[in-house]
Amino acid sequence: MVRDRYGWTLVVVAISGFMVTLDNTVTNIALPTLEKYFGTSLQAVTWVVTSYILIFSCLMIAGGRLVDVYGCRRIYTIGMAAFTLASLGAGLSQELSHLILFRVLQGAGAALALPATLVMVLNKRTDKQKSIGNLVFILTGTVASALGPTLGGLITEAFSWHWIFLINVVPGLCVIALGLFVLDGQSEDSAESVDLPAVFTSATLLFSITYAIHSGDHLGWTHPSVLAVFALAALALGSFVLVEKWAPNPMITTEFFRNKAFSGGLLGQILWGMGFSGVLTYAGNFMQKVLGWSPSQAGTVFIAPAILIGVLTPIGFWLSAKFGPRIPITFGMISMACGLVAFSRLEQGDTFVALLPGIVLVGMGSALTMPLGLYVLKAIPEERTGVAGGILNVGREISAVLGIVVLGAVLNALQREARADGSTKVEAIEQGSSVALLVGGALVFCGALVTLFTLQRRTDVPEEESGTAPKLPEPASVTSGSFPVIPDWWGTSRRSQIPSAWPPPPPYSPYEMSESGSSTHSGAP
Repeated sequence: MVRDRYGWTLVVVAISGFMVTLDNTVTNIALPTLEKYFGTSLQAVTWVVTSYILIFSCLMIAGGRLVDVYGCRRIYTIGMAAFTLASLGAGLSQELSHLILFRVLQGAGAALALPATLVMVLNKRTDKQKSIGNLVFILTGTVASALGPTLGGLITEAFSWHWIFLINVVPGLCVIALGLFVLDGQSEDSAESVDLPAVFTSATLLFSITYAIHSGDHLGWTHPSVLAVFALAALALGSFVLVEKWAPNPMITTEFFRNKAFSGGLLGQILWGMGFSGVLTYAGNFMQKVLGWSPSQAGTVFIAPAILIGVLTPIGFWLSAKFGPRIPITFGMISMACGLVAFSRLEQGDTFVALLPGIVLVGMGSALTMPLGLYVLKAIPEERTGVAGGILNVGREISAVLGIVVLGAVLNALQREARADGSTKVEAIEQGSSVALLVGGALVFCGALVTLFTLQRRTDVPEEESGTAPKLPEPASVTSGSFPVIPDWWGTSRRSQIPSAWPPPPPYSPYEMSESGSSTHSGAP
């Protein structure tokens, strides 16, 4: 183990994780600007956001498996190189079709790079290294997710929308070079083969579902092309189940979904993400067209919740570790749902002060919800971290697409109805946004109910065996809605542990350290 390289590995994780997560939200605030620049509709330019999410979600599970088999360095380098070159192409685009194409390539690169950064801090690390890695993941991921709209607004107004993508180029090249130096290319599963039929069928399934949902909103759910894509999704699902049943080294096993904490937590995160991502996409449009704010003014609104999330996230993890995840995470989702309801009451002429109740509730709720990813991944063996993290990230990306489509459908339908009744364009947007926000709040509240009945209660937490060292909770993946856990630095000896449901039970937990307290790792030499 070469300890002096671990700090540089964290630099790779921080920069690349920040860039990949940032590009999930940085374009949201620039949608009205893109609408004017390309002379098209808001519905058309939303593909700039959706195309990235679409391909990101399609390839995330496959990317995680590729990392498990071929190692961090190789897959990470390929992924970040594709992401960086696509960022350059997107920044230089002069046609909307070209911009969307490069966003697709960005998403493909991100789908390879993000699972690799997850494995860098999860697999075969000492307790101290996991602690530091968790903190880096939490801070960079939280800041990138929350400040994406702010940075997008500032860059769009100060320079142009092109620089939203061009700012990725220099940091991308630097972090690729650094990764080649500090990352280890070895993998414990290198003897296994990649399940290529599963890669193809899963990518086809995810693409078909997300594309059909997005297209059904504006073409109509009974349109022949939409029905054809849904049929393709059904065929891909059946094919995926068959190839996984016959594969000698299946990419996903059914045991993943037999665990209540994994399945329930994943569903809860999807419902939470639908409400949050949908609102985030249309918030910039509301603030600029209804409240009359500039892109930079609308973007700075997101600074306050970013600060709240950054400050309160460690408290959220501590509460989940001390009292069990069920109550803190459920309370966080309810708080966020209330925040969306508060936002639904905004109207023309309101100032920043009117936004504060919603900002506080959403920021606090998001921070308390952050530990959800930890308890989704807790029961999955470490050698499947890449795939499990890929599933978690796919759920997040699918929820973003669904949120954009569902809330967008409500918003568009009510806008058309209001205009038909004689309302002005601004009044129509205001009325449609109000109801869409209520729908988003309802989705998040449903997610709270799911987590209430599936996540672990404090009474389920097993006592630590007498005389044994406290166990470090296994961290989760970096996402806009879930980040790794901060270890219990406050000295609490009782921790929330989700019993593994993985059959057959291993002779020892893959998350426990050796008696010496050390372990080898595969992320960096």
